Order: sequence, then structure tokens, then C-alpha cells
Amino acid sequence: MPSVQSQVSIPANAINANVLSGSIWEFPDRNYYVRLAATGDAAFGLRLTVQAGQRTQLEESAFSGQNRFPVIPDDVIIARFAAPARQRLILKVRNTTGAAINFFYNIELTAA
Repeated sequence: MPSVQSQVSIPANAINANVLSGSIWEFPDRNYYVRLAATGDAAFGLRLTVQAGQRTQLEESAFSGQNRFPVIPDDVIIARFAAPARQRLILKVRNTTGAAINFFYNIELTAA
């Protein structure tokens, strides 16, 4: 079961169009089910949009500002969604504040 856990700094009033850009999991090699957990380091300062292929799994939404890597299951945002083979998996993050904020995430992929 592949997984990715990382941290990305999102500049003030900026958007990272896909924090998975360049990752081997940006375009999954087969069909997977994905579990996503995420936190930020400022309460409700970040907004997250999640897409798998042509489907939007989460429209721009606020999430936890616990200032740490996600704890499973406490910080799970989406318990399970389908990520089709060879279609882009997107985690788009927007910073709504006047300062840089860290985005912490964990994705776990289970073969479909």
C-alpha cells in the first residue's frame, strides 16, 4: 500500500495548483482508492480542492490548523475516493492569509 507524507509551504495569498506535481503518484499507474489526511499551521488559513481525473472530490474547503503532520484517523478529510489509472491526482491549496503557511498531508493508496 503506497503512501506519501509531506509538507509544502504555501506563500501568502498564493495558490499551489498541485502539491503532488512531479510525484510518481500524480498519475497513478493503476486504479487506487485514496485516503487523504491534511492539516495546516494556521487555523483555517488554507483552502483545499481535491480532484481525481475529471471528478472533484472536495471543493475548496477549510480544514484543521493543528500545525503538525496529520494524525490518522483524526485529521482524515476524505476517507476514501477513487483515483483512476493514468489520470491526474490533484491537491490544490490556496492560502487566504498575508503570511506563508505550511500544508501537511498524507495520502494512502490502496489498490482497487
